[in-house]
Parts: sequence; structure tokens; C-alpha cells
Amino acid sequence: MIENLRFGLSPVARATSRPSSPLSGTRLSTSPFLSPGELHALEGIVSPARSVRRGTDLIGEGERPDQLLIIARGWACRSTTTPRGDRQYPALLVPGDIGNLDSLLLDRLDYDVRTLTDALVTAMPRDRVLALIAEHPGIARTFTWLALVENVTLSKLTLSLGRRSARERLAHLLCELSARLGGEVGDESSFSYPLTQEHLADALGLTPVHVNRVMQRLRAEGVIATGLRTMTVPDMGRLREIGGFDPAYLHLRSPQDA
Repeated sequence: MIENLRFGLSPVARATSRPSSPLSGTRLSTSPFLSPGELHALEGIVSPARSVRRGTDLIGEGERPDQLLIIARGWACRSTTTPRGDRQYPALLVPGDIGNLDSLLLDRLDYDVRTLTDALVTAMPRDRVLALIAEHPGIARTFTWLALVENVTLSKLTLSLGRRSARERLAHLLCELSARLGGEVGDESSFSYPLTQEHLADALGLTPVHVNRVMQRLRAEGVIATGLRTMTVPDMGRLREIGGFDPAYLHLRSPQDA
């Protein structure tokens, strides 16, 4: 059922997961720690995909979710809001991401999970995942690995918010999205890009007006080009230099390359 949902997935995910797998294209499918039997066990607890409209709250802050949500298609985000209503996105979620990994061990969620586009979402029951973790060391190591990668990714965002200029923040985020979506061929990149200036503002701690100015500057310099829901980067080396980006922290290599 899920084999037709592969949208904006990385080449690593496409190369290392079976077309018929309900986890095809997810970070779980590229784990270097899972045996084929352990991956099959996880596949067996994935629910059928459901369609969700753009702007839907999948989970609310303070809720006690009993499932781990997987974004099978489309984009979502983790979102937090100040008492006065200012919003920040701690994470942008692309196809293959788990929306609420924290829910595996924490009793309440401290952010919202919201769709940014129309999406397809699958889920795994929390209690069944925990049971498999207790039985299979490869599954336990995989979820630990995912949590550690999320932690270092958040630390890079914190560095951007605290120490990088607006131009550097945007360049770093675009480099990260390019890497996660597998858009790079040689030193060029082209990837799905449905984000609005408001989305970028909430991800980067800027105003939409400031984001617009920075985007216009990067376009004028020939660093990026935007089309209909598509971002093109003709020289990734230049964009990485602007953002101070090194993709190593994302740990995107396939097990065969490890």
C-alpha cells in the first residue's frame, strides 16, 4: 500500500529499503543496526496510511500520544508557542521522519506536531514498539540512534538561532533540507520545497519580511533559484560556505557505506 508514497525521499532510503515495505524511505529503513528480521518486525506494526489536510494538528502540546507518527508523504513540523502567541519550529519534518520520537518514553508531548502541506501519515503503537525494543537489541539501538541524531540536529538549529546571521541561518537550513531530501547530484541540488516565507520565519526565528529580503538577495546572487514548489541550488559548495554547513551530523550514509 505504501509503495506509491515515496515522495522526496533520499537516494539512500530508496536504495536500501524494499519497494513493498511500509517503512520504505524512512530513517528506520536505513538504520545500520537493524537486522532484516528486526525490520520485518517493525513493518508488521505499521498502520495503514491516512490522508491529512494541510494545517492539521496531529498531536497537541501536553497530550499523551499512544502512537509514533511517521510522515509518509508531505511535510509537517514540530511547533512550540510562547504565551503571547509567537511560534517557533524546533523541527521541519519531511517524508520518512518520525514526528514524535519523544513519545516513546515521555508521558506528554512538549510541542505540537502539525502538517505544513497535505500529507499521508502512518503510525506505530507505542506499546508495541516498546515491546519490540525489549526483545530486539537492534531495534533498541535504532531508536537510540534516531534520538541522538535529532539531538545534534537541534543543537545545530540552536547555534543558528544564537550565533548565525539571517543569511547564514537560511543557507544552513537549505543545505540541511537538500541533504535530507537527497536532492544533490554532483555540486548541484534540486528538491521539493513547499515552504512559505512564514514557515521559514517560524523555523529561523525571523520575520517573514526579513526572510523575503534574504531570499531575494540569495536569488540575485545566483546562489538559489525557486520554482513551483521546487528549490534549485546550482552551486552547493557556495551555499555550504555561506551557511557553514557540514552534513556529517545528519548521519545519512547507508549501512553499505559505513
